[in-house]
Parts: sequence; structure tokens; C-alpha cells
Amino acid sequence: MDRSTGQHAGATGASASPEVAPSRRGGQAAAAPRKNLRLEQKRLTHLRLIDAAVRVFTEKSFIETRMEDIAQAAGVTRATVYAHFPGKADMIDALVERVYALMEEAYAELAVLPRWTRADVRAWLDNAETRWKEMAPIRRVTNAAAPVALRSIDIGRAQYVKAHERYVSLLLAPPDRWQGTDPAEASQRALMAVLQTESFFSAWIAVGWPLETSDPLRLLAESLCHILAPAMDN
Repeated sequence: MDRSTGQHAGATGASASPEVAPSRRGGQAAAAPRKNLRLEQKRLTHLRLIDAAVRVFTEKSFIETRMEDIAQAAGVTRATVYAHFPGKADMIDALVERVYALMEEAYAELAVLPRWTRADVRAWLDNAETRWKEMAPIRRVTNAAAPVALRSIDIGRAQYVKAHERYVSLLLAPPDRWQGTDPAEASQRALMAVLQTESFFSAWIAVGWPLETSDPLRLLAESLCHILAPAMDN
């Protein structure tokens, strides 16, 4: 009887487990949206703090700014700021990465175009101008804080090189676009296009270089089309 009862209990335990499993799976499925919501809230708070940091750093120098100032500008507690950024230098790092991310989005828009024509390049530059205007306040802040905030020249250089390698890779991504062009030359042309676009917009928009030409983007488009000539659709 005992042995029979033990066997029966074991059978009961085995038959119960499938009924428990769906409940566990359901619990995991229910937890996923909550987890995603927390991650999204964290991301939005991160961006909110970055925007607040730009405003504060624009009004005050990097040295004068306190973490409390950024917390107040963002409408959060001081503890929230420290939960995202251990210090002001970390904020500058995040701002630099934000600039690189916005630039990458711009070059990605050029890369995904099915073909490159003069009209396409010009239309892309019109959109890119909007992105660089969005970046301009961040660029001014990071440039001003760089001498004090950057951890080392090597770290800054590594960030720069890594970001620009991504931009070049984007412009080289469709292999058939550069068909018949030496890969080394195609890579250099892509890099030159990136650097010319970046330096022109930085001087014109971020620094505020005065230009007397009626249509500055026309000349930039002509220059880019010349650099990208082997990949252009004529």
C-alpha cells in the first residue's frame, strides 16, 4: 500500500507539472512588457538629463556647473542624475556619443538611397542641415568642455576613429554602387565625403561662420558629387 501510494503520488506530481508550466510561461510573458517599459523610461530619463546638461553647460562653464544644477534643470532628484552619470565628465562623454549617433543617422540616410544622383545628394544635404542644427548646441558644449572634461587624448581619439569608421562603412555598404572602383580608393573617397560634410557644417552651423553665397549647400553638393563620382548614378 505504501509503495502503491508512493507510486500514485509520483504520478500525481508528474501530471501536475504541465498545468504549472503555462502559468510560469504566462508570468514571463507578462513580465516582459514591464521590463521593456522600465527600459524605455530609463532611456527617456537619460535623454532628458542630456538635454538638461546641454542647457546648463550652455549657461555655465563645465567647472562652475554642479550636478544639482542639472538635476534642477531636468526636474529630477540629484540621486537620479548620479544613477545615470557618476560625474560631469561622464555627461560630456554621453554628449559626444550623442553627436556621433546623430551623424551616423545622417550618413545612414544617404547610404540607404537606392542611387546617388546630384538631386539625391542635394536633398540629403537639406535634411542633414537640420540634423547639424540639432547638434550645434551639443557641439559647442563639448568643444568648450573638452580641455577639462575629456579623460585622455587616446580615449577621445578612439571615439572619433570608431565613429568615423562606422560612417565610412555605411557609405561603402552597397558593394555594387562602387563596382569597378579600387576598394582602397572607394574607402578614401567615402572618408573624404564624410570629413568635408562634417567640417563644412561644423564651421557654418556650429561655429557660425558667415557665408555670403546665396546657396551654400549647392557648392557643397557639387563638391560631394565630385568626390563620390565613381559611385554616382549619372
